[in-house]
Amino acid sequence: MKNKLLFKTRSVLQKRILWITTILILVAHLGVYAQNITVKGLVKDAGGSTLPGVNVVVKNTTSGNTTNIDGNYSILVPADGTIVFSFVGFETQEVAVGGRTTINVTLQESIKSLSEVVVIGYGTQMKKDVTGAVSVISSKELEDRPNTQFGYSLEGKAAGVQVIRSSGQPQAGFSIKVRGTSSITSGSEPLYIVDGVQTYNTNEINPADIESFTVLKDASSAAIYGSSGSNGVILITTKRGKNQKTKVDFNTSLMTSKAWKKMSVLNSSEFKDLATELGLQEIDWDVYNANTNWQDEIFRNAITKNYQLSVTGGNENTNYYISGSLVNQEGIVLNNSVDRATFKVNLDHTVSDFFKVGTSLSYDKWSDVSVSENNRNGVITRLLTAVPIIGIWDKENPDQYAVNPFIPDLENPYSTVYQPDQVYNHNRFHGNVFGEVSILPNLKFKSLLGLEHSNGIYTSFQNPSQTSYGRSMDGLASESDSEFNYWVAENTLNYTQKVDQHDFSLLAGFVASKENARTVDISSHGFGGSTAITTVTAGTVQGVPQVSVYDKSHAAFIARLNYAFNDKYLLTSNFRADGSGQFSSDNRWGYFPSFSAGWRISSESFFKNVKNINDLKLRVGWGLVGNDNANPYAWYGLVSPAAYIFGGGVVNAYLPNTLENSALRWEKTAQFNIGLDIAFLDSRITFTTDYYNKKTSDLLLYVPIPASVGIPGNTALQNAGSLQNKGFEFQIGSRNIVKGDLKWNTDFNISFNKSEVLDIVGTTIHSGAINPAGTTYNLTYVKEGLPLGSFYGLISDGVDPATGNIIYRDINGLDEAGNLTGQPDGAIDDSDKTVIGNANPDFIYGLSNSLSYKNFTLDVFIQGVQGNDIFNATKILSESMRLGMNQSAAVVDRWKNPGDITDIPRAIKDDVSNSEVSSRYIENGSYLRLKSVTLGYSLPKSVISKLRISRLMVYVTSENLLTFTKYSGFDPEVSAFSASNQDNTSKNTAPGVDFGTYPQSRDFVFGLNVTF
Repeated sequence: MKNKLLFKTRSVLQKRILWITTILILVAHLGVYAQNITVKGLVKDAGGSTLPGVNVVVKNTTSGNTTNIDGNYSILVPADGTIVFSFVGFETQEVAVGGRTTINVTLQESIKSLSEVVVIGYGTQMKKDVTGAVSVISSKELEDRPNTQFGYSLEGKAAGVQVIRSSGQPQAGFSIKVRGTSSITSGSEPLYIVDGVQTYNTNEINPADIESFTVLKDASSAAIYGSSGSNGVILITTKRGKNQKTKVDFNTSLMTSKAWKKMSVLNSSEFKDLATELGLQEIDWDVYNANTNWQDEIFRNAITKNYQLSVTGGNENTNYYISGSLVNQEGIVLNNSVDRATFKVNLDHTVSDFFKVGTSLSYDKWSDVSVSENNRNGVITRLLTAVPIIGIWDKENPDQYAVNPFIPDLENPYSTVYQPDQVYNHNRFHGNVFGEVSILPNLKFKSLLGLEHSNGIYTSFQNPSQTSYGRSMDGLASESDSEFNYWVAENTLNYTQKVDQHDFSLLAGFVASKENARTVDISSHGFGGSTAITTVTAGTVQGVPQVSVYDKSHAAFIARLNYAFNDKYLLTSNFRADGSGQFSSDNRWGYFPSFSAGWRISSESFFKNVKNINDLKLRVGWGLVGNDNANPYAWYGLVSPAAYIFGGGVVNAYLPNTLENSALRWEKTAQFNIGLDIAFLDSRITFTTDYYNKKTSDLLLYVPIPASVGIPGNTALQNAGSLQNKGFEFQIGSRNIVKGDLKWNTDFNISFNKSEVLDIVGTTIHSGAINPAGTTYNLTYVKEGLPLGSFYGLISDGVDPATGNIIYRDINGLDEAGNLTGQPDGAIDDSDKTVIGNANPDFIYGLSNSLSYKNFTLDVFIQGVQGNDIFNATKILSESMRLGMNQSAAVVDRWKNPGDITDIPRAIKDDVSNSEVSSRYIENGSYLRLKSVTLGYSLPKSVISKLRISRLMVYVTSENLLTFTKYSGFDPEVSAFSASNQDNTSKNTAPGVDFGTYPQSRDFVFGLNVTF
């Protein structure tokens, strides 16, 4: 019994010992993997160079570090954990620790990946799941072009996006067209969204702060913005901080600029011959004996200084990006400059596991001195037409500018540059604050409040003695004060879920916005010949103040569904209900749906055996968007003050100015898009193509009404027309060489767009008015069946050798009832005018190449436009030979005697036949421009590491180095009517007009980038 008990006791004890031993072994084993260990290592690129600043993070946590200046890192990580290595421009790599304490990693340069995250309206989406027509331009693609305005960085970078510089002045803005022009009288600019908040002041965005652009080109992607999306949407995302050590970047550059081309004009001897031939009044040629080249006097070598400083970093809870910049830029014309200062703060803070807050704030201060252009008295037209026989100052009156002896009220170009003395000061604040709450793991609520505020003061003073106009007014002062405010509040819910092979997300939200503006203009004259005080209050004769205000508000409900099945079948649907205070209660709300679908053919089983194609996706979409960028009070019946004589006295009254029209509604643009995305050879080659067809209906047009109604102009605004844009886009990217010391990438895009006016209720709209010499001409007209931008005039068939007169083609006549007959009638008049040119290009394109070899980089960018016409209105002044102005050197070959064979007519004083709007002034506007070349060198880390510097790069850039064009003017990039002070109709329908456009410069930039 005792033995049995002992045996039983021993057996139980053995079992317990076995269990304890097993548990201890397990605990010891688990302890090895549960404890944190320190892992160290070195991170290099494929060429063997160490990489500083690489993010090294424990997977599924925010715990991590970055590599130091030598590429080394140290991180505390669970022994069974996984380390994630990520760096901009390189493929993210995950490495299992497996108990190791040393892990060295080689990162491969990133090839544009389908896993890239794309910013879309009110959220983000994986690039591989995008079903609309969307173009993304990253900051890496912009770094090789140190522009002072972000719009210039977009030139030639995205298919279907045309950037038009309104001028070469440093403060001049730009106009962007996305897939053509979609309106006639309303605004045609895309909607600009910066960090979720709309902006109206694109000139003042610091390009160095931009992380990426996303261009929503088709209606299926832009419909989430409803009434503001008909012209496309450009989403601008600025840089934000990361969980990393503080990094300081300092960039500085010095740019020299000069006119890349000068025009040949008559010298004094040649001008004297022309003046004699014209029979101008006699002058004392011994007194007027100068030989001034006004281009040499007014153009200069300009200097631009640019300083940029940014600080970025963060930890597990708070990330920050802070930047500031100072730019002082001179124009290539005397007394033309801009000074700009910017300050930016982006903050993100994680309050708890379920609550985050953040802000994006920017402040910009802008001061510029501009010069007049694109008119008869602009600086460029004066450069070409100022007589060479005078100097800067009048010999008899040294404090006065010398004048043209044949046209005494026409001063030399110096007066245009320095008079009036004008300065524009502008301030802008733009920003938002937001909070995001994770209600459930898959449900997030975000609330954002955004604001843009700007104010500007423009002051001008005309000297009472230096110019004829100033003397006639005894000095003239003016001031314009403007203020603009915009508020927006957004509240959105975003739900994401994945169930088996079903992946979907839902967005719903409410958006409310309000904007208002006010401008006050005051002026005075009569300064008693004094310039001691030049403010408006010092003038003895005060003008009547002019005040303009407007106010408008919006409210919208938004919704979006993204759905993917098995990562092959994709569906996106957007909807926005937009309410606008610009329309009556009958038409206040507009509804804008969109649908798009994608089919990833490459994921189908039947495609598995297809080699070398990584991804093949077919996209198709349709959407409806609107345009409310019109007069805020368009539907109201407005009155204007007036006065009339009654009973021998003046009676003040109010008269109708516009008719009330409560039926006015949105312009609507419906667009169909079909596209294809292909990736070849491990995604080293990517190709995207799209076809689109968009039709804008319910165009807001001024339609003729009976004169008996009593409305000025005998027109009323109605929804009464439609137009169409359709075209193809192609974009290809190639990573030609991606391994080793040599790397070479190429990107190319080309776009074709054709516009046509479908219906404008039988009317014809004339626009593009200029007045070169006392007569107003309309250069373009809008007519059914024609594209926008059709030039209208007489057809010139050269010069008659017998008479020296221009031969205008007789193509039409009028019957007794005043109707066109279609038959020549022996007379040249307005009935013979027809289409003489088209300002729209056949296609636009851009080609960029980026090469790097060890520490050297070379970036080359080519941009071009093909098939467009330019109306060279400057020639109406410089080649008409009818006034006492200087002329182009081309008129040396003018007709002088019967039998002369030439394309330059005879000189005829005060005769307008040489000035008729005709095909004589139409020129080929095509060009190919070597837009940018940048050569950079990064000093070896072995040299700069001693200075605690992680990167030091020196570079030289040339902008507009070479231009190939047949255009005879200063610059083929012209747009006389694209300036912000032009009316929408001329902007939209009269592109490609050169009436003395300030030319772009050829620039050389020397820069230094330092990272600490």
